[in-house]
Order: sequence, then C-alpha cells, then structure tokens
Amino acid sequence: MSRPRPVAPAHRDVTRRAVLGGGCGVGATGLVSACGGEDTRSAETAGDGSVRVPAVDTPVGGSTYYRGADVIVSQPQEGSFTAFDATCPHQGCQTSSLGPDGELVCPCHNSAFDPATGEVVSGPATSGLTVLPVSVEGADLVIRG
Repeated sequence: MSRPRPVAPAHRDVTRRAVLGGGCGVGATGLVSACGGEDTRSAETAGDGSVRVPAVDTPVGGSTYYRGADVIVSQPQEGSFTAFDATCPHQGCQTSSLGPDGELVCPCHNSAFDPATGEVVSGPATSGLTVLPVSVEGADLVIRG
C-alpha cells in the first residue's frame, strides 16, 4: 500500500539563501552518523570564554562537535586532543560533519579539513580551522579561545 506524497503549498517562495541557511542549520545539529567515531554534544562557553567537556566524549580517531560552543574536539591518537573553532573560514558556516575519510566537513560548501591539524584538505576554503588551546584537567578537557 503506497502513501500519498505530501505536497508543499504552491504559494511559498523558497530562496537560495533560505535553502543554504537551512542546510547550515541542519548540518550544525549533527554529524554524519555513518562515519563512525564522531558525535554531537551540547556545551556552553563559561564566563571566562572557556569550554569544559568530558574527555571520554571523543573516542580515539574520532571527533566531537559541541553545538552551543561551536567547538570541535578531535583525538587523533590516544590521549592527544586537538580543539578547533568550528567556524569555516570560507563563509562562516559551522563545520559539523565528517566526510567518508574522517575529515571535518563544512556542510555549506563542502570544504574539508584534517581532523588532527585543522588544515584544508579540499576547498573552497583557502585557510584551515582555527586551532584552540586545549588542556586536560582530570577527566575533562578545557578549551580556551
């Protein structure tokens, strides 16, 4: 038994900007679940500008996007953490998904970045993600930026 397909109202005008903006919002809410090792969590920036997150959130070889703080944490090797400002240097969308090879990807224009260094793997971005200082304090990571 087939279901009828929903039809969008004919009176709605969809602009290119609305579609692109919506795509960034959707991308920023989660990471591609088929890639393994990535995750999305919520985090807030403290009054001093730091973000505190549990180290166990990010598996070895994986990356975690923290919405609310717009920070990405990667753990390329056990015990070695790298943090980035998730803002894509191309046009300011949030780099919040992973590509098939594990690279960090901006969902707006598909710029890809190395999860260990933040360097550009493929454009249109011409510069890498901003690296943020990260330190281990007990079971937490403290990211400053």
